[in-house]
Amino acid sequence: MKRIFFAVALFLFITSITNSAFAHSHIEGSNPEDGEVVTEALQEIVLTFDGSIEEGSTVEVTTAEGQSIEVEEIAIDENTVTATIANSLSNGEYQVDWDIISADGHPLDGEFSFTMNAPEEETADEEETGDPAEATEDEETTESPEQSTRDQDTGTEEGSSSIVIVLVVLLVIIVAGGVMYFIKKRK
Repeated sequence: MKRIFFAVALFLFITSITNSAFAHSHIEGSNPEDGEVVTEALQEIVLTFDGSIEEGSTVEVTTAEGQSIEVEEIAIDENTVTATIANSLSNGEYQVDWDIISADGHPLDGEFSFTMNAPEEETADEEETGDPAEATEDEETTESPEQSTRDQDTGTEEGSSSIVIVLVVLLVIIVAGGVMYFIKKRK
């Protein structure tokens, strides 16, 4: 009878751990995407998740130099977070840091970057005095979309994979303890 009770208790414990470990929301995509070069004016940053998001989630936008960009409003609609930018973004590289609260109450965070390269009106004087070295420098620092996607995937999966590892280690310890208990009991 004790064996059946122990097996049922162990099954319920393992089931509850795996459900809570996989209940977190994960980012499915963003607009703009990580590493994207945006060529039109941008007023909103949209993050889409595979589960519902709770109020209290935040989105911060900064320049490559670390200057904070004002986010006017953050709207949450089930699995979508929309951050409205107060002013148009000038050309350059930007980083987006997000912190969300998934429907199960667990906080998650991540980051991605994009580059603004929208056409600007230039005067004849600016065209003549443009520095060609600056253009070459900008081209060299632009990351390939494949590399930035890998970086984003790594960042969002690190938190989930570490939780899974901890849970697997706990499970192994519990199973080993149960086996030792039964071996000791038989002697």
